[in-house]
Amino acid sequence: MNELEQRREKLFAMMKENSMAIIFAGTSKIASEDEAYPFVVNNSFFYLAEIKQENSVLLLIKGIGERKTYLFVDEYNELKEKWTGKRLTYQQASDISHLENVYSTNNFDNMLNLVMANNGNQYGRIESVYIDLTPEVKIGETKSTQTFAEELTSRYADIIVLDVKPLVTALRMVKSDYEIGKLRSAIAATHNGINKLIVSLKPGMFEYELADIFEFYGREHGRHSLAFSTIIANAKNATCLHYPTQESVIQPDTLILFDLGYKHDGYCADISRTFPVSGKFEGMQKDVYAAVLKTNKAIIEYARAGLTIMDLQNRAREILKDELVTLHLLKPEEDVTKYYFHNVSHHLGLDTHDASNREKPLEEGNVITVEPGLYIPELGIGVRIEDDVLIHNDHAECLSIEIPKEIADIEKLFRSKRN
Repeated sequence: MNELEQRREKLFAMMKENSMAIIFAGTSKIASEDEAYPFVVNNSFFYLAEIKQENSVLLLIKGIGERKTYLFVDEYNELKEKWTGKRLTYQQASDISHLENVYSTNNFDNMLNLVMANNGNQYGRIESVYIDLTPEVKIGETKSTQTFAEELTSRYADIIVLDVKPLVTALRMVKSDYEIGKLRSAIAATHNGINKLIVSLKPGMFEYELADIFEFYGREHGRHSLAFSTIIANAKNATCLHYPTQESVIQPDTLILFDLGYKHDGYCADISRTFPVSGKFEGMQKDVYAAVLKTNKAIIEYARAGLTIMDLQNRAREILKDELVTLHLLKPEEDVTKYYFHNVSHHLGLDTHDASNREKPLEEGNVITVEPGLYIPELGIGVRIEDDVLIHNDHAECLSIEIPKEIADIEKLFRSKRN
């Protein structure tokens, strides 16, 4: 079986007997009047079919001794294609999804009625229906999957509706070699984009100019889209975790924080680096940076299967507090949240903050971030160092190790930029 077939078989194994799963790709969300936001596929659907076309539906049926999977996509419409571009043919959808049974979405209701009809057909009696109940997933312009579930139970009172999202999330948390390869490619592309920023960086630029450079570089090199809105924050602006405006002029002798990443075939990189605009760390900037770097490396060294993200967070808080006290920036009785107020990690994959159960211990194949930071507004210093890390049973592998973060390596890189 190929990658997608394996994923669907794993989902079948988790489903109850005499059940089916209905997973919608979603539709574009209305922005205002007749304008819609660009379509973003429901990643639970994409994970199982790798189809990005809106209004598509995946139907998995686990009947008596038989498993069937059907894909429904919009049929060809000459007029619509003149307005909004090409749609997948049934054969193209089949080739991408590795599914033989591909039909028009116009046939979905008929298929659903056929399967649900308790008439001794080949599927037997369906007792449970799994639906992705994420409120943001829409069917048509307005209907939510929750509304669809309510309509289904009103038509078939004896069925049980279950949320398929936890099942798909459990699968998505453990990355295959195929997925890890996609993540490595996204990280490598992001590394190249960061190098472009270092070459371009100079005092007097606006923060948004660097954000634009990073976005356009990705488009020009591999057509990489952004994994999320790029954060470029200079000096005190970097003490805001998700600094939104990027309208300040970059000042000399300050630090600048990059939080950014590209996508590769749907998989996201998420990297943070903090650099001295002058090319050299000085004074308290250097001390704070060294404290965050020490924490970053310590958490990567500590991380492994069996620990939870909260275990990593508690260790990060301990190290950062000790460092702050040593630097006389925090009193022993003060809470570290004064200068460190976010979590050290999240799962990474098709989403930047990937679907996950944060209470579950880490296991081999998880990919997470490690991103300690310190944010000291009164000094105009904000530092975050974020790497993407693959969890193994007895250690963690830093997938972004090639992106410079050691003080000596960064300063050497800036010196080479001048030459």
